[in-house]
Amino acid sequence: MDAALQKILLKKAGDLLSHRAYSRGELGSKLGKVAEECQVEAALDRLEELNLLNDAEYAYNFALYRIKREGWGPDKVRYSLTRRQIANKTIQTVLEKIRSELGEEFALVEYLQKHCRKQGLPNDPKGVRKLVAHLRRRGFDEDIIFRALERVIPATVMQSFEPGE
Repeated sequence: MDAALQKILLKKAGDLLSHRAYSRGELGSKLGKVAEECQVEAALDRLEELNLLNDAEYAYNFALYRIKREGWGPDKVRYSLTRRQIANKTIQTVLEKIRSELGEEFALVEYLQKHCRKQGLPNDPKGVRKLVAHLRRRGFDEDIIFRALERVIPATVMQSFEPGE
C-alpha cells in the first residue's frame, strides 16, 4: 500500500475514533468509501496493532453499559452488537463474562425496580402480561423474567397469572 494512502486512511480512522468507539466492521465500512478493501484491511490491522481498535473491548463496554445503565437484556445486546458487525463468538464470550460478573438476573432486577417505581407494580394478570411483553422486548429471556417477577410481584397476583396466556 502506498504510504500516502495509508496515512490518509489512518488519519480518517483517527478522526472517527476520536468521536466514539467503532467495531472493526463499522470502521471498515466507513473507510471502504475512501480506499480498496485490501488497503482498508491493512489500515485496520495497523490500528489493532496500536491497540486503537479492539472488538472484544468495544463489545464488552457496549454491552456492560447497555445492561447496567439502560436495562437491556442479553438478547437485545446480542442483536445490537451483531448489527455493529461484531463476531458471534466475541459476543458470546462478552455476554458470558458479564453474566459471570453481574449474575444471571442482575440487570433485570435492577431494571424492574426502576420500572416499577415509575409505573407501579401490576396488580392483575393483564398488567403482568403487559410487563412480561415489555421485558421480552427489552431482550430478557422468559425464564429469567418469571423468576425475577416472583420476587417483586405479590404471590396472589402471580398465582392468578398463568405463563403463556
